[in-house]
Amino acid sequence: MRIAKGLRLAVALGLLATGAAACGGGSGSGGGGGKVELTLLSHYSDGPSKEGLDKMIQEWNKENPKIQVKSQVVKFDDLLTTMTVRQTGGRGADIVSAYGLWGGQLMKANVVAKVPDDIATKIKAEYSPAALGAVTTGGTLLGYPTELNTYVLFYNKKILAAAGITKPPSTWAELADAAKKTVKRDANGNIQVEGLSLIQDGDNKSVHPFLSLLDSAGGKFLAPDGTAQFDDAAGKAALKFEADLAAAKATNPSIMPTKQFRSGGVAMAIQAGWWIGSLKSQMKDKYSDVGVAAIPGPTPGSKGSLAYGFFMGVNQRSKHADDAWKFLTWMNEHKTPDGKVTETGKWLADQGLIPPRTADQEEYKKSLSDPNLAPIYDAATYAMAEPNQPGAYEAKTALHNAIMGVLADGKNPDDALAQAAKAVKPQ
Repeated sequence: MRIAKGLRLAVALGLLATGAAACGGGSGSGGGGGKVELTLLSHYSDGPSKEGLDKMIQEWNKENPKIQVKSQVVKFDDLLTTMTVRQTGGRGADIVSAYGLWGGQLMKANVVAKVPDDIATKIKAEYSPAALGAVTTGGTLLGYPTELNTYVLFYNKKILAAAGITKPPSTWAELADAAKKTVKRDANGNIQVEGLSLIQDGDNKSVHPFLSLLDSAGGKFLAPDGTAQFDDAAGKAALKFEADLAAAKATNPSIMPTKQFRSGGVAMAIQAGWWIGSLKSQMKDKYSDVGVAAIPGPTPGSKGSLAYGFFMGVNQRSKHADDAWKFLTWMNEHKTPDGKVTETGKWLADQGLIPPRTADQEEYKKSLSDPNLAPIYDAATYAMAEPNQPGAYEAKTALHNAIMGVLADGKNPDDALAQAAKAVKPQ
């Protein structure tokens, strides 16, 4: 699932931290005859994501007439703000679907309830390390992992072939060479085909590709205590790599890969696996031109990725927390009719997402119909999990500003990283 721009997040997080104490109980309410209504707030507002979730909710409601679940949906851009406003007004949903990056803030503000020990033990034993890492803060699990995305290198086979490149790059040197060979400009110097896109159409659009390159060099984003680690030798090397491509005009931050890759305006892009589904829908027969590979590192054999996730947890102020956990357990554990995977795993895989449950991942990896999915699944075994402790979003914003200063304004990479590191304030 695409992470959209988060311009309102800082404001929303501030409201959350200051206003959560005023919240009342959750929105579940007892009805006549002991009937309970649970509300589930998510960003699954359209398409197969909404259809799949609605189908599971309808199945539960049919089988559990005394515990009914009602879906409430908003666009992702509005999710955190909606969650915050409703919580401060005492109308918070019983079950919340949230981006893992927000987890530390939600936990700090006492919005997300502690996962019961028996459920937490099962989750930790049955979900992949990347999925768990993306929804765990300071050793505390925030809920059931749902969406899991990893970053990979997308490339246009025809554009690379026309430049004499017969296989995807396997080192930074090869990646830079391919970017410079594939970039095309018009007579006025305007880019017609971008060599390598280092931004994404989403949340702090420059950071996820950078963190994937940082991971490939063995670097880290934040320490467990929230202090910056991205300004070390690995971070400086990764940002210098990007700066050199910008100086060579092989990358341009004004070009959005989600809009221009499909029409041949981008040769390569570092992007999340959810993009597979969009490209298939948008490119139709031309999707056969798309290739996917691991994001290469500075040395042969090195590679990197970023994993980010979503989770579903229970509101600490829900009046029906036990019932909410019953529903979430059923939703995440009940199997498809053939018994091979969970319904939630199928729901996610059908959207081109990686199922976070290890057994589901392994089952789907046996019979991937699209070879482009293989690198996306493989990345889940080595990707850096996006940190989500309190202050992580602010640190991400500081890093985003530094990267864009380098790519768009030509600032010195080392100075930009040092400035960003100073702006990171552990909470």
